[in-house]
Amino acid sequence: MARAERPLDPTADPLQAFAADLRTLRDQAGRPTYQALARRAHRSASSLSEAAGGRRLPTLDTTLAYVRALGGDEAEWTERWRTVAGRVTAEQGHATPTSHRDGGSETPVGAAVSVTAPPTAAGSGAAGPGTAPPVAAGPAAAGPDGQAPAGPPTRAGDANVRRPLVGPGRRTARAVFAGALVLTGLAAVPWLAGGFGKPEAGPTSAPAAEPTTVTVGVRDGADPKDAGCAADADVTTLDSAAVLLDERVIGTVELRYSPACGASWPRFMPVPGGADAVPRPASIQLTVIDGDQPTRSADFAMDYGGISTFGNLLTSTRSCVYGQVQLSGTGWRSALGRTGCWRGATQIRPVP
Repeated sequence: MARAERPLDPTADPLQAFAADLRTLRDQAGRPTYQALARRAHRSASSLSEAAGGRRLPTLDTTLAYVRALGGDEAEWTERWRTVAGRVTAEQGHATPTSHRDGGSETPVGAAVSVTAPPTAAGSGAAGPGTAPPVAAGPAAAGPDGQAPAGPPTRAGDANVRRPLVGPGRRTARAVFAGALVLTGLAAVPWLAGGFGKPEAGPTSAPAAEPTTVTVGVRDGADPKDAGCAADADVTTLDSAAVLLDERVIGTVELRYSPACGASWPRFMPVPGGADAVPRPASIQLTVIDGDQPTRSADFAMDYGGISTFGNLLTSTRSCVYGQVQLSGTGWRSALGRTGCWRGATQIRPVP
């Protein structure tokens, strides 16, 4: 038996009010299970359940996946998420959280982040000759009772042993430190060894490496959003075809393509009124298939919720691929909607 969700008090705080509204949206959609909702949203059931838990603010991506799977207004919920994030941030006095996906583990809004200041250079500031150098702020600077120790530790992990340098010993340490800096500079900047004049023409050191953009997660069968392909600014719809049920158009199957990923995926878009013509319950299957090697394909199936739905990736720069969609239920099945076959952004064969 599924465990009941914890009670919420929408008047207690913005997080519980936001979670209560998410639950209301789910109730209005017939209260699908979180497992069914996960298949629609391309998210884990646990992350969706946590989004409506009221303990922490879900990321914007998870919120929109939840809303999209239930047929809600994404623009409206985007604005509501930003409003709640701003209120929670103002109450807790921390930076506004960024929206990200991280496999279902989400950072609470306003969670404290420990920041350690960079160490102060020796000899800087107004410290006198016999004064210990300042210690960087951070967890290591405080003792068990929260008070700062009397002096800096001599090495990491030995906070109870302090040997402050005074008199000539301190000056010697400074001299050694200064000498180390000079030697480091000579090793890092070779032209200093020949004087401080202008370096001769020609490369004197290896050029800095150019930044490389690597798209993570692009593989056959991957979620286009998880792989980052859906966010490609140049993503485009290459082709579309009608999906028919009893000779009535209920939607279209589209073949989407991301040049940055070199991959394509299918998407189903219901036409106005088309969702009402589909008997419920119903399921939808979206498939992208290699036109030259049909055994290479990527399937995605879920409960049909009357909204746009996308399938999974198939790399499409070496051979042409096509997308197809079919809806079905007890005793009925729609005609198979199928796009043409495209290699990258070039059509190889039209709709069969």
